[in-house]
Amino acid sequence: MNKKSTSPKTGLAAIFSICAVMYSAYVGPGFASGTQTVSYFLNKGWIGVFIGPLIAGILCFVFNLLLFEINRVYKPNTYREAYNQIYKNKGLQAFFGTFKELQVIVVVLIALSAQISTTAILLNSMFGVPKIVGTVLFCSAVLLLALWGADLLRKVGTVLGLAILVICAYVAVICLGNAWAPAMEFVQSRVSFTEFGFSAPQAWFSMLMIVVFFMNGYEACVPASKGIIRTRKDVFCESLITALLCSVSTMIFTVIFAAGMPGVLEEQIPTLWAINNLSNAGMISKVLYVIFAIAAMLSSSVAFIFTVCNRFEPLIEKVWTRSSGFSRKLVIAMIFILICTFGSTFGLLNIIKYGYGTFTTIVGPVMLVPLIISVPYRLWKDRKDGILTENYELVEKGE
Repeated sequence: MNKKSTSPKTGLAAIFSICAVMYSAYVGPGFASGTQTVSYFLNKGWIGVFIGPLIAGILCFVFNLLLFEINRVYKPNTYREAYNQIYKNKGLQAFFGTFKELQVIVVVLIALSAQISTTAILLNSMFGVPKIVGTVLFCSAVLLLALWGADLLRKVGTVLGLAILVICAYVAVICLGNAWAPAMEFVQSRVSFTEFGFSAPQAWFSMLMIVVFFMNGYEACVPASKGIIRTRKDVFCESLITALLCSVSTMIFTVIFAAGMPGVLEEQIPTLWAINNLSNAGMISKVLYVIFAIAAMLSSSVAFIFTVCNRFEPLIEKVWTRSSGFSRKLVIAMIFILICTFGSTFGLLNIIKYGYGTFTTIVGPVMLVPLIISVPYRLWKDRKDGILTENYELVEKGE
């Protein structure tokens, strides 16, 4: 006999905590600098101000529904376990597992290169620090903290994430009023994506694939959502709140940056441009923005290096048998930092345009788009095979 779920209801605060993880993974240094938002939306013309973020938010809602339903039903412990539940074929499991490993490496290389470049630009713009000096200082701090102070930095990571959210909210408050009128002029001008060299399919595909970044926090939320996402109502609430947070905050900044079109496309740090041109903020506000932005990037960069060190250190140990764990991690960290330092020389605008753009172009269709068919099929098939009840709950042993 099938049993209905008797799990107690989850409070909205607990569900919101999952949404906060999803949102903070998106609103990181790339969003805070503004370069990511400008690159994905503003160069697509007037449709990038409201329509693009809105439809990306709808896609975010759909993919959250699909993936968190998998979390609710099967209760996986890791991202890989979640995909193994969706794709039961061993070949597909091996493909998605390998693809995920490559995805992590590519994310580290692209994101760390962007953060090194952004830090150098901010220090140079605000304090006149030569870019090479800013690069060396930031990379040295990342290396030291990743090898000796990672525990401390992870403890304050939540605080830094909250700080960057506060800064983004502050920028919105002080800039949105002055940005509204010129932004509406840009929207009413109906400037097309063709003015910026895009065809219709290219423009829409580019904008909508930012959903990859909207979903950046899912991996961390797989174990975090256990015991919290218990019912389909919980899945719906989490999906709706996350989609609204990501799309609405993006829309606020597309409005702000639209006020500077088309010149803002050439700005390396559009948010700093907005503070300088659309607000009456004094030097203290600008310095605080720079400090918090760099702190967030430092926290994120250390987490990246810590992740790859933990992933590859056991593999190197098999070859470099007489080395210490510290030596192996030092070599790994140095290799990644040197590669990313070289990558940062391509310039922030190019890293975002080509690096992030290529990344989402590949990851979106491979990891997200197939879910629209594969998740409903898996749920239907498992229900048909008696693995799930009529209410889409796992059948307990002995039933």
